[in-house]
Amino acid sequence: MKNKLKKTTLISLIISCWLLSSCVSFDNGWNHLVEKESTENVEELLNEALELEKSASTKEDVKKIISLYARVEKADPENYFALWKIGNYNLLLGAAHAESRKDKKHNYREAIKYCEKAMFTNEDFKAAVTEGKSIPDAAKTLTIDEVDAMGYWYTARFYYFKESMSSMRRAFNTKIVFENNDIIALIDELNPDWAGGGNYFSRALYYIAVPERFGGSKEKAAEEFDKAIEVGPDYYVNKWGRAKYLYSLTGNKEGFVSDLKWVIQQDPEKGGNPHAWNVYFQNDAKNELEKEGISMD
Repeated sequence: MKNKLKKTTLISLIISCWLLSSCVSFDNGWNHLVEKESTENVEELLNEALELEKSASTKEDVKKIISLYARVEKADPENYFALWKIGNYNLLLGAAHAESRKDKKHNYREAIKYCEKAMFTNEDFKAAVTEGKSIPDAAKTLTIDEVDAMGYWYTARFYYFKESMSSMRRAFNTKIVFENNDIIALIDELNPDWAGGGNYFSRALYYIAVPERFGGSKEKAAEEFDKAIEVGPDYYVNKWGRAKYLYSLTGNKEGFVSDLKWVIQQDPEKGGNPHAWNVYFQNDAKNELEKEGISMD
């Protein structure tokens, strides 16, 4: 009897430890602030980065953009624009160019970290998290000026949840999805049409990711994708995402093919998202069609 109890206790302890290790935690960005250590001309660096963004397409281009914005950070540690841009392009590195799950985790964590650094430039947010408030609660102090940092923060967390975690670990980390939805709601109040329908797009992902018993719905996801496309018809991400995340699940092959072919046929210089992101959406659309054995003809 005693041996059985010991065995049961040991198994319970192992399961408890495993469950705890399955819960993801992120090291907050404000724990990684840098001191001013450069006198480089910030305006010139920003202009150089923005110019490169117009034609960037490769992994090396993306890394160079990040490097330029990192030099801005060294010269001006609280440069909000440079900080969220570093977050955004780390997100792209993970989505488009990472070759392993380990690399994706690193890139997405960097994206999250830098978006938090950007939010931390707001004094009210800084005071709130310093007092111990959670990021979703502290974010209630943010303004329309910080929407990009908020938006790419939750987007990077969605990518981390989707691409860096096993299905089992996702089951124990649904908090990520629910906290993201809190930030989406805050952005709705500030700029509901942010990033050419980015909020509608992300809410669609929310409805897809969450089980039906907790409010998930493929029908509502379709409605949100429609809204995103209406608001941002020149944002290729919207049709790309509808095909990749919704139509692939619902079996709408005609819609899947139509959306992806449309993305591929667009000019990456004219899309609403930055050039390097548009190139990624087009390349991934080609890959999705090839996996299904579908010709572009």
